[in-house]
Amino acid sequence: MPRPSRTHLATALGLGLISLMVLISLLALGASPARAADKRVPRTISVTATGTASGVPDTATISLGVDSQAGTAAEALNRNAQRTQGVIDAMQFVGVKKRDIQTSNISLYPTFDQNSRITGYSVSTRMTAKTPDIANAGKVIDAAAGLAGDDIRVDSISLSIEDTGPVVRNARRRAVTAAREHAGQLARAAHARIGSVRTIVEERNDVPTYPIAASYRSASDEDSVPVEAGTQELQIRVKVVYEIA
Repeated sequence: MPRPSRTHLATALGLGLISLMVLISLLALGASPARAADKRVPRTISVTATGTASGVPDTATISLGVDSQAGTAAEALNRNAQRTQGVIDAMQFVGVKKRDIQTSNISLYPTFDQNSRITGYSVSTRMTAKTPDIANAGKVIDAAAGLAGDDIRVDSISLSIEDTGPVVRNARRRAVTAAREHAGQLARAAHARIGSVRTIVEERNDVPTYPIAASYRSASDEDSVPVEAGTQELQIRVKVVYEIA
């Protein structure tokens, strides 16, 4: 029997490969509807909602400082150091903890007359003091003023919520509840019904701190500076995507 030539072998292999490719294509065509069904993009509805919650501030942060002047730098520094230490001691005396008093800035600079000649030196020390006793925050200012006298400077009082966890949880719950309600309204209008949640994206700002006017009376006055806590609000915005059927 004669042996097949190389040409015959190549032809046979080519036909075999073609048959195999046709078979694979037919199988793929047969499976494509199932794959298409599996990859079908679900219908969704996207809504955005905001939840708001409020809380009562429980911390007052007082920004204040001591400005001292003297003929020499050494005298100005010494005067400022004594007055500043007096302010710190006074604030601790009325209940501010040492760990809640922080120095933020100390500066020394010359003062000049109209002919640009140095007339002396000025030292400025800035600090912040935190107290959970908002109702008596005015006593802290009065105590500081009593020790520093005319050198005291009160820049601002800010009220804040130390632990924002409960406020955040309430705002978050209200935002998600509102989102589901909005989605349900839209779905019913389109004669559909909402299904499971696909994605949730949250946007929020921290509970703000509100500065109030910084002013004080002399410590000799009978009443302290009145400070009212009021309430503060936090808003959380959510974007929720639901499946619909």
